[in-house]
Amino acid sequence: MLVLFDADCGICSRLADGLERRGVGVSPIRSAAGDIELRDLPHATRNAAVHAVDARGRRLSGAAALPLIFRALPRLAWAATLVEVLPAPSRLGYAAVARNRRTLSRMLGLRACAPARPD
Repeated sequence: MLVLFDADCGICSRLADGLERRGVGVSPIRSAAGDIELRDLPHATRNAAVHAVDARGRRLSGAAALPLIFRALPRLAWAATLVEVLPAPSRLGYAAVARNRRTLSRMLGLRACAPARPD
């Protein structure tokens, strides 16, 4: 599995570091891997969410990617089931974090997210 994340975002980078330490493949959205895996998406859409690509090449984005990511972490497999059983709250929670990631990054003492880049 490969997780594509916004490297200009402090909270996103911190989470990607944690995934990588646990053996999950990660790559910035603005990388060669991101260009390949996300080539059909406009840049604004690419940068708006996390993306996970499974071993078969299936891509999931945003809250839909969470079960795939959680299942890659044995101690969080239960969370994958929770997200699947409660998709609406999961989407709302993911959207709230994604919308506020600049503020959350600052609150956590992380590098503030760069402003969104145009296409």
